[in-house]
Amino acid sequence: MSAEHHTVIIVGGGPAGLPLAVVLGGWHPFYRGSQIFESRYAPLAGYLQQFDDSLLGLDLQNLVRGGLKPVDLFRALHHPRQLFESLDQVAMDFRRGAPLDTLLISREPVGGLWNGAPRNLLTLSPGQWMEFAFLPLAQHAQEIGLEVDVNDLIVKTDLIDYYHRIPERFEVGESIRCGEDVVAIEPHERGFALTSRDVETAAERCYTCKYLVLATGQRGKLRDLGVAGEDAPFVTSRYDQPADFPGERIVVVGGGRSGDWAATELHDAGKQVYYAMRQGPEVHGRLIEDSRNGLPYYTRIAEILESRSPRLQTLYRTRISAIGGDGQIDLETPEGRRVVEVDHVIKEIGGIADYSILKGFEPLQLEPMRDNYRFQVDQVRTHVHNYESLDIPNLYIGGYLASGIGLVVIAMHGTTYAIAGDILQKERRL
Repeated sequence: MSAEHHTVIIVGGGPAGLPLAVVLGGWHPFYRGSQIFESRYAPLAGYLQQFDDSLLGLDLQNLVRGGLKPVDLFRALHHPRQLFESLDQVAMDFRRGAPLDTLLISREPVGGLWNGAPRNLLTLSPGQWMEFAFLPLAQHAQEIGLEVDVNDLIVKTDLIDYYHRIPERFEVGESIRCGEDVVAIEPHERGFALTSRDVETAAERCYTCKYLVLATGQRGKLRDLGVAGEDAPFVTSRYDQPADFPGERIVVVGGGRSGDWAATELHDAGKQVYYAMRQGPEVHGRLIEDSRNGLPYYTRIAEILESRSPRLQTLYRTRISAIGGDGQIDLETPEGRRVVEVDHVIKEIGGIADYSILKGFEPLQLEPMRDNYRFQVDQVRTHVHNYESLDIPNLYIGGYLASGIGLVVIAMHGTTYAIAGDILQKERRL
């Protein structure tokens, strides 16, 4: 099978991979300054005013030596303050130049895991924190006639519509292929060899590239319970809306934010919910208390738990030990074995970053990153100035998978410009 070659291949079409397709597609950032940026970052503004060319040509390694990481530089240019006031506060503008030969491959439509998020879900962040600098959410709303306060939490449907619009809006749709799952990445004389499978037909395709960007996110591979009966038809890893779950009794397995959303919405739809989680009540309680004043659905779950509603039973330090074909669920609880009969089991237990698709390379150096609740990912150690792997030359790590990024949404897109700039400089395109 002959291989299709590209200079750059991006694996993953979520909020880390998608903006790279646009920037490598020719849309480069230039410093324009803003009143807010210049007042808050006066020395940096003075430095950047010296440059008339693309910011992708900056010597980011020198800036890192001076104590400024790329992710922090471009976050400040994009979000000089957390509250959005006007489009004038973004200290960059974007101009179209010649594209670099780039292909983005994604197993789902662009937008990544947000495609599979529950229909009515509110994100955990203000809408403008989820945007890309080259299309602020306020500008997007103006262009399509959407009424939205960009400082409020954004509903999943509005967010995914925004992401889906990006390829056409920036004329990069021809360099994006969705519905392909990359199953292997191996060394090749031209750099990297990739094998993908069509998610519908399972037909294989082969590619090669000089530079590879891995931007598959922290849910590259969904976790399993690892118990008998897990493949039963009433067991699912996808929750969208209560109407998808006929019947009355449902086990939700989780303990993180997605599980809390599902358990709350199902309870309020009149279901009997058994909410099982490995953690203790003190960890879950802290998550609720820390979130109830800022996230409406945490206000609601707190009300439900405080009212001791019999239709939401929280089962702490509990695991499922077996799933019967008749809907009988065996639970191991601190009090001993318990059996419940249910119509559905919903697994909201997250996923892991899947590095197993890299075959034949030196092992990646990984650093575990954890927050105080359930968010966890093993990040790849990279060079700070360009997010290139320490172990595999020309392998770049996008978004949350790159070490040092943290787990804050407002910083995640900062890898875009450092990666694009490094590749373009290597290709002598800047």
